[in-house]
Amino acid sequence: MHEPPAPPAPARPLGTVWLVANMAARSTDEGRLASLEDALTQAGAVIAGRSDFPAQAAPDAAMLRKASVDTLVLMGGDGTIGTASAAATGWDGQVLAVPGGTMNLLPKALHGDAAPEAIVAAAATGTLRHVPVVRAGGETSYCRIIIGPMTRWARVRENARHGRLWRVVQAVRLALAHGFVGGVRVAGHPGRHPGVLVMPGDQGLEAAIFSGTGLADAMAVAVNWLLTDWRSAAKIKAFTADELIVGRRRTLRCLFDGELKRLPPPARFVPGWSDLRYVRTLPMTEAA
Repeated sequence: MHEPPAPPAPARPLGTVWLVANMAARSTDEGRLASLEDALTQAGAVIAGRSDFPAQAAPDAAMLRKASVDTLVLMGGDGTIGTASAAATGWDGQVLAVPGGTMNLLPKALHGDAAPEAIVAAAATGTLRHVPVVRAGGETSYCRIIIGPMTRWARVRENARHGRLWRVVQAVRLALAHGFVGGVRVAGHPGRHPGVLVMPGDQGLEAAIFSGTGLADAMAVAVNWLLTDWRSAAKIKAFTADELIVGRRRTLRCLFDGELKRLPPPARFVPGWSDLRYVRTLPMTEAA
């Protein structure tokens, strides 16, 4: 994997900030948002704008430059962070990603389990760095990509997050009927696989392939995914790769940081580095 575009550097003062918050995401509500805004003010930041995502679009590079924004603060789930980061491509400021969703994979990599207020307080002494990403078909993932029929389980998780119990039951029925049928082909790994997981890593792609059969294997993966990360389930082959070629003839169903995308086959998944730089408050020697 190539070196990042720029080495880590000391984080800049927060200065003028633009806040993007997803009020529909887990752990994000008016009270927590107010607490985050108070922490930003106490840290000396000036809030120039706020986007209630997804009702309002995340600011693009031109908007951020026009408002003289120094720091883009993102509070939401993995999808919110990925979408807002993509919108700001080409801007030269810094990004502060704080937890506000279910998995919070990027905030955990940057700040561990710290609360948003603690992250803001520590931002001035943090480091600024590009983060590893995965690219495929013109799309970018900052956290993880799920490929294949298992993407249908995303609807189960989404309804469970919002307490829609009847919709959870309906989504489970659909996922059981179609979520493990057939699968995708992965170059170098014989057979068809119902689920492929690809995550960015400092040494390349962190990949996992589900090749189980039967309801017991399927439910073990589904439960692990609903609770944490399905790499810990049985019938999973995990490995690091320089690239991954997936699919042959059929359009691929992919979840990029929770957002459904359809890629033409074969799709080549490669590691890379983010266009933007992110504030990291964890010591550089500490594992995320």
